[in-house]
Amino acid sequence: MRNLLIAALMASAAATPALAAPTDREQDRAERQQEREDRKQDREERREARPKQQQQQQIETQVHVKEGPARVDATGRANRQDVETIRNVRQADRVERIEDRQQARELRQAERRLTVPVVSNTPRIGTQPPARVEPRHSSPTKWSENWKKDKRYDWWNWRNRNRLLFNLGYYYDPFGWGYQRYDIGYRMWPSYYNSSFWLNDPWQYRLPYAPPGYRWIRYYDDAILIDTWDGRVVDVIYSFFW
Repeated sequence: MRNLLIAALMASAAATPALAAPTDREQDRAERQQEREDRKQDREERREARPKQQQQQQIETQVHVKEGPARVDATGRANRQDVETIRNVRQADRVERIEDRQQARELRQAERRLTVPVVSNTPRIGTQPPARVEPRHSSPTKWSENWKKDKRYDWWNWRNRNRLLFNLGYYYDPFGWGYQRYDIGYRMWPSYYNSSFWLNDPWQYRLPYAPPGYRWIRYYDDAILIDTWDGRVVDVIYSFFW
């Protein structure tokens, strides 16, 4: 009996390494398999990250306007509020461009209307009064625009240093026609150059003094030198006042 027990123990000891060996190999195989799966997963994550980065850069490029780029979250999507703000800014810019073109078109139309003005005996918009037929007591003075090259009459820089002086407030249109662009040679109706519109001291605006029979007047924001005999525009500075 004792011999049988010893034989059984020796057989069991001999079989134990044989049983343990396959278990260690399976564990090594499982670890290698796990490492391969981990590397594969890392490659897939890097592959997925590249398109997101490219998409994020593309979105930032598209939405980058003068207000700055829109914020982009981790998913590569632009912040909805920023995109909405940018869309509103672009819409406002389009509206502003349309309004500018409309104003330019209206100004060109007004200039065409005044290119060949209609002479009328009664005041109406777009017309000029008839020329006077009675003899003039003195010859019209020859006026030269060379004064604009004289540094004494640098009204532009003078206006920049004295802005309030050029802010004359509301302009009262005698006929209520609204602003018309008057060029040199056009005759204005007398109501536009009566004494209430005179610039009695042109030098305070750095304008040369008008010769006898002429007057500097204010017409809306323009400064106009006019021949008081027939209302003819002799010189004009557009957008002179604020």
